[in-house]
Amino acid sequence: MAEIFLKVPSRVLQGVNETNRLGIEISKLGKRVLLVSEPLYKEPVRKIQNLLQSHGIGTILHEEEALRGTAFSVETCQNLAKGSHVESILALGGGRTLSIARAVAASVPEGLHPDSMMERESGGGLSLPCIEVLCDFWSPLFLQSRFLLTDSRNGTSRVINYHPHNACLQVCDPVQAMTLPERHRTPLYFELLMNTLICSVFPSRSFLSEVHSVSAFRRIWNRRKSLVGEWDLDTASDLMEAGFLTAMAHRETGTFWPGILVMAVSGHFDQSRPVIAMILLPFILDYFCSVNTSEISGFLNQFRDLEDAPRTPEELQDGVRELIGWYSMPSQLRNTGISQDSLALAAETCGQMLSSLGSGGITVDQIFTILKSSW
Repeated sequence: MAEIFLKVPSRVLQGVNETNRLGIEISKLGKRVLLVSEPLYKEPVRKIQNLLQSHGIGTILHEEEALRGTAFSVETCQNLAKGSHVESILALGGGRTLSIARAVAASVPEGLHPDSMMERESGGGLSLPCIEVLCDFWSPLFLQSRFLLTDSRNGTSRVINYHPHNACLQVCDPVQAMTLPERHRTPLYFELLMNTLICSVFPSRSFLSEVHSVSAFRRIWNRRKSLVGEWDLDTASDLMEAGFLTAMAHRETGTFWPGILVMAVSGHFDQSRPVIAMILLPFILDYFCSVNTSEISGFLNQFRDLEDAPRTPEELQDGVRELIGWYSMPSQLRNTGISQDSLALAAETCGQMLSSLGSGGITVDQIFTILKSSW
């Protein structure tokens, strides 16, 4: 068990069965909580409801699948939170669930509509306490004071900055990740791999971020064939630790264009973010290896003690494509039903998001070239 104190979130509880502490933690915030989840996690939700009930805490549950994007779900949860006079928000799930919960926490105190948050690209000055139980072993929102909001009408996505309540808490309990079916955890693995590699070659990275990236990659590569048939608590624990280490490195790098590209494409075409990340990873790697050859070579040189670890950027590229084929996952955008004619608009959307965030590093034309090659 580890209890880690940070600026955002205030605390992180990390370890097996840390979820059992939720009753004590939430009871400090009040007696009514809005629990945001999704149907995939019915059994963990039931256990948490029973746990909270034993501490005298009433739960109002929202576990609907998003129809398209997240704004519709946010508005539904806002009405539940206001009508039930909840005192805190509890999220149990992955990145989409975290986004919905944060959007509700950031908007209810000042009565902000999702459209208002998208226009201003920020939440209100006040927030409800938000407790987050990460069931995925990785989310780009992890340790970040922002969330992704997608318009339910047209699929337009925005990254929204917000001011978390000083009692915000995240729980990293690998027991919760045991619920993930293979079709969810496999693309999530590739998304984590992509983000770890990108953090490792970020130009202004610190020595500490380098150490985090190296430690994370070791865990990720060692578990690369444990997602099918061998999914156990040790594997989930290793990948959740890798996710936490990458998130620590991600805090320094901030928002970088590959993550925004994945967000823009998945939101624009209403596709699973991890699946899009997995499809784009080889082509993002192609671009990275062409402009960061020496940095990636230096990073890989630190894993010569690992059996079958890639030694060169070319071996890394081949290894990633081989893994994707080994898991029989879609390897091109056209396999998801995305039209090639729409790629230019997705590239433009990504460019607009990067511009609004003050992030760069790539042009819209270069983004379009990556998307075309991945189609």
